[in-house]
Amino acid sequence: MPGSQKGCMRLGISTSVFSDRPIFEVLPLIAKEKFEVVEIWSSPDSQLQYTHFDVQNLKELKELKTQLAAFNLKAISLHSPFYPSFDLSHPDPSIQEQSINVTVAAAKALKEIGGEILVVHPSGVEKNQFSELTEENKRLELIRKNIGIIYQYTHKLGVILALETLLPQFLGSNLDFLFHLVSSFPEDVGICFDTGHVLLNHQADIDIQYKKIAKRVVSLHIQDTLGQQDDHLVPGDGIINWQNFIEALKEEKFKGDFLLEINGLSFKDNPEALLQKARLQSLEKIKGKIEKDP
Repeated sequence: MPGSQKGCMRLGISTSVFSDRPIFEVLPLIAKEKFEVVEIWSSPDSQLQYTHFDVQNLKELKELKTQLAAFNLKAISLHSPFYPSFDLSHPDPSIQEQSINVTVAAAKALKEIGGEILVVHPSGVEKNQFSELTEENKRLELIRKNIGIIYQYTHKLGVILALETLLPQFLGSNLDFLFHLVSSFPEDVGICFDTGHVLLNHQADIDIQYKKIAKRVVSLHIQDTLGQQDDHLVPGDGIINWQNFIEALKEEKFKGDFLLEINGLSFKDNPEALLQKARLQSLEKIKGKIEKDP
């Protein structure tokens, strides 16, 4: 499993924190606050423009590789693109193919920048679109099939495929389904555990939910929530019991990174303040379980 060579969790952050600006403006800010690892965000904006980063733009990919080295940042993971028409469960084969192709392109980009984990949403469709259980089950089978196709590529590339725990309204958000899905593959397929999504999905202590699937969790999306919506707050600004969750990570011997996925829109005019707050509050929550500054 990826993680610090010293056996301690590293503190990381997703570049999605400022997804409304080019990634090349975001990396210097992240490096300045001494985050050790990053996850690369690659989804388009609401206008379907790749404002932040485009995995299929070879010029951007080359520049990203250069900047990561210059700032001594390790891109441990890359979040594969998702957008309204992305759907691995769609009955239309052409939509399935498009969704697979962009995911494979992301896997190749991840490999090029020396990353290790490809985070993928197993679905982007809401369950309320289905009037019958039979249609939902058919779509779940399509997810299984298409994840299998994607895995053929990620396995050959030598990267880990991590399926993210989704918000409760989305197809494939059931943790039992997700656990059984990844368990049908070798260990280079796992789960990306999103703390906010899991709390909203189960309305229960996330440490308990984590322990149920811990042996297949390969990465984290750390965010807090007030319990009503997908807030992506800094740890400590919501209702999650971080002490219990950190203890669960320790008990289950999680060896990955403590990677934040937070929303920076309210800090657009002062991004440095958010990153500093995120770093300090995260270190406070996980003190003793993560490397601190020497």
